[in-house]
Amino acid sequence: MKDIYIYPRNAFAFATLVLGFALILTACGSESTSTEPGQALVRVDGEEITVIQLNDELGRNRVQADQVEQARKQLLESMIDIQLMVAEAQREKLDRAPNVMRAIERAKKQIIAQSYMQTTLSRIDDPTEEEINQFYQEHPELFAQRKKYNLPFIRFSSEILNDEFKSVIDSAKSLSDVVQWLDKHQISYFSDEMIQTTTDMPPQVATRLQNTQIGEMFLVHENANATSILVSVKNIEQDPVTFEDIRSRITTHLLINKRRETAQDAIARLRAAADIEYLHDQEDTDSSIETDAQSPSTTPLIPQQKDKALDNILLQDESIERGISGLK
Repeated sequence: MKDIYIYPRNAFAFATLVLGFALILTACGSESTSTEPGQALVRVDGEEITVIQLNDELGRNRVQADQVEQARKQLLESMIDIQLMVAEAQREKLDRAPNVMRAIERAKKQIIAQSYMQTTLSRIDDPTEEEINQFYQEHPELFAQRKKYNLPFIRFSSEILNDEFKSVIDSAKSLSDVVQWLDKHQISYFSDEMIQTTTDMPPQVATRLQNTQIGEMFLVHENANATSILVSVKNIEQDPVTFEDIRSRITTHLLINKRRETAQDAIARLRAAADIEYLHDQEDTDSSIETDAQSPSTTPLIPQQKDKALDNILLQDESIERGISGLK
């Protein structure tokens, strides 16, 4: 049985959130960003919170137009709370703590780097009509010959994937046989059913399903192998989609690819032009890492996550790529 691996996308997003909060602390603790009359919304012990700052927060949170008024009030109260915490932290000199200063420096670098990348990506042209049509014609399995799958599944901890359980899966005639074995051994699992087309699946899953027959089962490993999904193919239907119906999604997909390629090329160019000198072996670097319980929590990037980290910075919509990982 061939296994499929899907790696998480949110580890770097979490780290960015932590670093972003550290920058907010410094921004709120600095001098007011506006001295123009009428721009200040509230003063907290003499420190102003301005319209510009509030609008920035609304933009970052991507508030819908019909929710702006309610969100404006909630965000303003949240900004007041943050300012109070910042002021108290400064009184206790927590802003000068080494771990906080390191987090602030990381946040500054992250935001400056993102600014560079956003400027670079802003020069990308939208996909042409010819490029969009060519992609549609070159991928009939996703569009003109698209299929829809009815996929019952069970999710369980990967810890139970021992030789005995793998043997049960290999010999099972249906998903219910596996469920019965799990129930008999009182092993917890989650079961459900989904209906998806090849357009909505990760490429590796869509490829795996191309020659799959009704009744066949396969494993999908997710969350860096913390959990696994056993998927069964219950039904397959033809579900073609026209060019006009899918045009906008193809446009988004092509733009995402252009953004990714442009970003990777930009980084490669910068690396080629730079003088990068590694001063220690990797083992020496690993052994020198200190564990600080009070340090802001960030998730280190493992090799498989590096491209995903870039995606988290650059990509806004991955409608064609999302799939079984969306079961979470």
